[in-house]
Amino acid sequence: MTAATPTVHRSSRALVGRIVVWAVFAVLFAYMTVQAVGNLSQISQKVTEFNAFLATTSGGDSLKTSTPWFWLVLDILIAPVAFVVALVITRRSTFAVTLAVFVVAFAAAGALWLDLQLFVPSLLEF
Repeated sequence: MTAATPTVHRSSRALVGRIVVWAVFAVLFAYMTVQAVGNLSQISQKVTEFNAFLATTSGGDSLKTSTPWFWLVLDILIAPVAFVVALVITRRSTFAVTLAVFVVAFAAAGALWLDLQLFVPSLLEF
């Protein structure tokens, strides 16, 4: 004899609320990603200009520096990875759990992102 599986009815308001949370945090994480891409372009441009300046002076080759690509790419990947992880965790959760997970994911991603925003320029000692 097989037992009937109970059906769970979810309200459409909860689904709409979760979709709103996903959309709002998608915009916030996208903004974080755009800022990280801007940081990558600015730092790589400054390193290139610095190395070009050193090439015009005598004996400047030993002072040339390289672009910290690993840290810059990691800075770009933080926000999308945090969003996808939060989305996977909350795909069958309630509205309150979805909101809490996304707030925590955004806070954690923001902390890592800001640390890298401050760390990468400190690697470049011009």
